Amino acid sequence: MKKKKRRESFLFVLFVFPAMAFVLFATDIPFLMNLYYSVFEWNGVGKTMKYVGFQHFVKIFTSDRLFWQSVLFTLKFAVFFVVLVNVLSLAVALALAGGRRISHVGRAFYYVPYIISLTALSLIWKFLFGPGFDALYHMTGWNFFNLSWVGTPRLAFYVVLVMAVWQNLGFYMITYITGIVAIPRDLTEAARIDGAGSWQIIRRITIPMIMPSISVCMLTSLTFSFKLFDIIMVFTKGGPANSTVSVAYNIYKEAFTNNQYGLATAKSLVFVVFVLAVTVVQFQVTKKREVEV
Repeated sequence: MKKKKRRESFLFVLFVFPAMAFVLFATDIPFLMNLYYSVFEWNGVGKTMKYVGFQHFVKIFTSDRLFWQSVLFTLKFAVFFVVLVNVLSLAVALALAGGRRISHVGRAFYYVPYIISLTALSLIWKFLFGPGFDALYHMTGWNFFNLSWVGTPRLAFYVVLVMAVWQNLGFYMITYITGIVAIPRDLTEAARIDGAGSWQIIRRITIPMIMPSISVCMLTSLTFSFKLFDIIMVFTKGGPANSTVSVAYNIYKEAFTNNQYGLATAKSLVFVVFVLAVTVVQFQVTKKREVEV
C-alpha cells in the first residue's frame, strides 16, 4: 500500500509540476518583481536604479490626473460593454439556439469577427471611419458620415465601444447557446402546456437555468474591459485629447514611452488591487444568484 501511495504521489507531482512551474514563472515571479521595481526610479533598461520608497504611489494618488482619467474611462467602458455585449449576445443566442441550418449560418456570421485579430480589425475600422466614411458622405450626402467620429472625445468612446461589442459578440453568443441547448426540453414543453408565453419561459426557465453561463460571460467580459489595449493602441492611440486612454494603455505609455518603469509598475499594482476587488464582488453576486436558482 505504501508503495502504491508513493507511486500515486509521484504521478501527481509529475503531472502537476509543469502547470505549477508555468504559473510560477509566468505570474508569481513577475508579480514579485513588480513589487520590487515599484519602489525604484528606473527607466527599464539602464543599470542604475534609485530607491524612492512609496513616492510613486503618493504621486499616483495625489497628482497623476491622467491615470485617474484612464480609470474613469475604463470603468465607463466596462459598464457599457458588460451590459451591451451580454444582453445582445443573449438575445442572438435565443434567436439562433435552434437546430435549423439557417441557425448554424447565423452563428458562423456572428462568430467570424471574434477569430480575427483585434489589431487587424482595428485597422479595418480605422479605414472605415476615415476614407470609408468620406467616400460614403460624398456618395449619399448624409451628415452622419461627415461627423468626426474619431476626432470628437464623446463620439470616439462610442466608436471604441461599438467595435469591441461587435468583435466579441460571437464568443458570448456561443457560450449562451451552449447553456440554452443543455436545458431539458421537457421543462419548456411543460411550461407551454401550462399556458406560459415565450417571455415567461425565458424569464422563469431559460435565464435561471443558464446562470452558470451568465456568470462566465459576466466575468470574461469584465476582464476584457479592464484589459482593453489593442483597440486603443491601433485605432485611437488614446486620442482625441486623451479621452480614450485605458488603464492598460496608460501603463504601457508610462513604461515604454515615458521610460518611467518604476512608476508604471506601481500603477499596475494599484490597478491589480482594484480589479481584484471588483472581480471578487462581481463573482460573489453572480455565484449567489446561481445558488438561489
